[in-house]
Amino acid sequence: MNTEKILDENGQGFTRFFSNDNVEKVNPVKYYKTHELKKRAIILRDLLKAKDPSSTSSLNEKFFIEKAEETLTVFFEHFEQTKVHNNFIELLKTTKKKDQEKLLKGMTLNPDELMSLIFKSYNDFGFLYSKYLFENCQNGFEEKKLPKFVHIEEDGAIKKVGETDLTNGELKNLIKDKKAIVAHFFEKDEFWHCFFLTYNSIKGEERGKNGQAHLHYVSSSFGISKTDFIESMKTGKHKSTPIHIALLDYGNQTEVQKKMTMTIAGAILQIVPVTKLMQYGFGNPH
Repeated sequence: MNTEKILDENGQGFTRFFSNDNVEKVNPVKYYKTHELKKRAIILRDLLKAKDPSSTSSLNEKFFIEKAEETLTVFFEHFEQTKVHNNFIELLKTTKKKDQEKLLKGMTLNPDELMSLIFKSYNDFGFLYSKYLFENCQNGFEEKKLPKFVHIEEDGAIKKVGETDLTNGELKNLIKDKKAIVAHFFEKDEFWHCFFLTYNSIKGEERGKNGQAHLHYVSSSFGISKTDFIESMKTGKHKSTPIHIALLDYGNQTEVQKKMTMTIAGAILQIVPVTKLMQYGFGNPH
């Protein structure tokens, strides 16, 4: 996990960025728990330091890790206990393309179910997990100085952190035209499943999908090697697939997550009772 803290220009706040390198053939349960634990420990240190800069100097990393662990038990139990449709379980048992297409026809997932499926693929079937992020910006911006973070607000306004030589209009076009793919692989021996999304697919902007966010699916049964498929994603010209899985509730929290967020937020407010605590920028979406 990579992280960077950037102070706001007015010095009254800061942005903490987290990003991940691509991961290959790992235990996904251990990977996500370790990642989330480190992230929460860093956030907790940031918040406590914002409240009382001198207090953190006497606290070691073990203190923040232990405090972060206290918030994680319910968080991951929720994913491990979330049920997924039996068709996805049967999918992990078959290597036939025809069966895969039949099983996934009309299927849906939400982010919690996707995480649960990732965990089950390892815990119940022994699949190792790989995750990749591929990004391609439009031509003409290769030599430009890009900000550390840029976001289009709901009202169309541009929020950016870090120096740039691009105008807000150019930044907006850069975001809209950017091509990105996030791919989740389940791998066992020579066989693999891949659930992947593009930024356009999660925005519901792909043709013929009626604005519905969705995942794509492909596997080693589709007559392409993992190496070749990865290369095609790097260029943004990946192999097309007829299988689309509606991604429901994307960007929305379940009631359990809302309760957990409120609990965590309450603890944070006790530490740092200020209006603007922190902002977070994440490089890898689910």
